[in-house]
Amino acid sequence: MPNPPDTEGAPALRVLVPSMDAGSVDDFIRVARPLSVEPFAPARMAFLEALSRTLLAHPKLRRDPAGASLGFWLRRAHLAALESDFRAQAFAGRRVAAGLVFHVAPANVDTMFIYSWALSFLAGNSNVVRLTTRMSPLMADLLACLDALFIGKPDGCRGNLFVTFGHNDEVAARLSAACDLRFVWGGDDTVLKLRATELSPHASERSFASKRSLSVIAAGAYLAADVQDRGRLADRMAADMAPFGQMACSSPQTVYWAGGKRDCDRALADFDRRLQRAMAAKLGEADLGWAVRRLNSAFSSAADGAAEQLTHRQHVTQVVAISPERAEAEVPCGVGLLTHARVKSADAVVALLRRSHQTITYFGLNDAERDGLAQDAGRAGVDRVVPIGRALDFGPYWDGYNLWDDLTRLVVVQ
Repeated sequence: MPNPPDTEGAPALRVLVPSMDAGSVDDFIRVARPLSVEPFAPARMAFLEALSRTLLAHPKLRRDPAGASLGFWLRRAHLAALESDFRAQAFAGRRVAAGLVFHVAPANVDTMFIYSWALSFLAGNSNVVRLTTRMSPLMADLLACLDALFIGKPDGCRGNLFVTFGHNDEVAARLSAACDLRFVWGGDDTVLKLRATELSPHASERSFASKRSLSVIAAGAYLAADVQDRGRLADRMAADMAPFGQMACSSPQTVYWAGGKRDCDRALADFDRRLQRAMAAKLGEADLGWAVRRLNSAFSSAADGAAEQLTHRQHVTQVVAISPERAEAEVPCGVGLLTHARVKSADAVVALLRRSHQTITYFGLNDAERDGLAQDAGRAGVDRVVPIGRALDFGPYWDGYNLWDDLTRLVVVQ
């Protein structure tokens, strides 16, 4: 990627996109805020629609689960649904863009920087997006697609920069002091480090710290399902696990089977075989490094007395915990490791929840069970209760917050 000059003596950073930018970041900051536009401006909708077409036509991105999902998320129909949702908000006045948004993107979810930027872009803001210095091939392909569109549509993307820099407090301080809103996606350490970096007195921050997620499956409902429905459930679970090495905050790491021991064991044995096939279809050739990582984690659980059984296959390692209280590892392993535990009923999971839990995916719960779980789990700290297969669906309501409220300001008109 190109390296346009920065101001003399200022901390170095790299401007990744747009590559035709010839000025400095300080120049950009001076003019960025007035470049904010009306939310859902037609030119910005058209820009994101063009990005969707580019991603879905890309020879590699269209075959990558995360890349293809992003391409579909940016389709005109979904953008129109986002606009309808925004317009339906009960605003007591007029909504305008927040101004200049500084995004700190996570390293573990390669496409998150686009999702975060796209919502802010649609809300009418100018944006500086900071990406990790550990660039993945997927991120590089996404940036190349973005850059090509920025060069072809310079008027549609003015006021937007994608940059990278290392752990440089001076750069972070410069951007934090200039922005109207700081979005921090990352682990607890990243959030705490950025919070020590002062914002303008008029700015605000929304941070998304370390989270983990789980699934709840009613064993009786699973056993009552036909062969096709069981296969579809395995496919949906694989869709929640395969992208990003299962390290997205909303990807399940633990499955709680609700029911009697006999039903839970029968259901898990059947589910295990189907999930192996589904993950193989998603991932193709097995990754030896991932397999070793799963085995190390599984053996560690067994050595600590937390596991009563483990099954290791090419793409998935299943661990059965000795009790629900011992099911969650201190640090999630990901890469195809699932820990299973039996509980008498879905609501028994609530006692195991912490504020760091984000998403519960479920199967086989009736409406009353689902709504009761959502109410009690919400009080415990959970932000989402969605069907298995919907864990990675991103939208303007995330981690319990309405992001439209963050990305815009309300102008009271009387």
